[in-house]
Amino acid sequence: MMFKQFLILILASFFLSGCSLLPKKSTLEISSYPVAKVFIDNKEMGMTPYKNNSLKPGIIEVKLKTNDQEWVKKIDLKNNINTVVDWEFGNGKESSGGYVLFLEKTGDAKKSSLMVNVVPDKSVINIDSEIKGVSPLRFNTVNSGDRQLVLSASGYKDLSVFVKAINGYQLVIDATLAQEISPKINEIQASTPTVNSKKVVIKETGTGWLRVREQANNGSKEIVKVKPTESYPILEEGTDWYKIDLGNNKSGWVSAKYVSIVE
Repeated sequence: MMFKQFLILILASFFLSGCSLLPKKSTLEISSYPVAKVFIDNKEMGMTPYKNNSLKPGIIEVKLKTNDQEWVKKIDLKNNINTVVDWEFGNGKESSGGYVLFLEKTGDAKKSSLMVNVVPDKSVINIDSEIKGVSPLRFNTVNSGDRQLVLSASGYKDLSVFVKAINGYQLVIDATLAQEISPKINEIQASTPTVNSKKVVIKETGTGWLRVREQANNGSKEIVKVKPTESYPILEEGTDWYKIDLGNNKSGWVSAKYVSIVE
């Protein structure tokens, strides 16, 4: 199942000057699904999406916290470099995944390189639709410009990341793949067709959209994104999920947490 990332990460928003008189600052950008509280070194900083371009370089502890889950990681911020975090919470730790992405100076202004670390180990690395090897893997030379990486492993959801390689820098990706979770038996049994005219109305999510999935669980493939205030007829009601009619003979499941029911 493809775990798509629709955020295109352009890592060019850093300073190229080496002047020692400039203040040392780092930028940190964090996205998550669903929206989460952001803590840096145990200090609450706000909600995702979060951006801070005046952090002090060095090792920090980043924690993302939802109502029932949290993700914690030590991150080494580089001077005048933009570090990007993108994380999606599933039903539990095993079904959650995402990545941390940053640049490192190489000293060679004529080429760019790439380092890919993935959990689980030996995940397949695909760059621009071509399999390049398994993780962990370092590419001493990659063509500069936009690249699409797809990271995959048996039993895990694919992780797709759009990046920009820049001459003079090594792009580093530390990724964690989310395990594939099959629909629970009781969820399938609880799904019953509905013959009434009830509809769902999409609530505000904090991201401006809500994922519609192929099956009634967070580990299922995303079909499309729907927007807050939009309404859709209900086809089936499951445990914490609703199957909705998307039109044009298409349907999918949305989480009950992010919809309201209207007659």
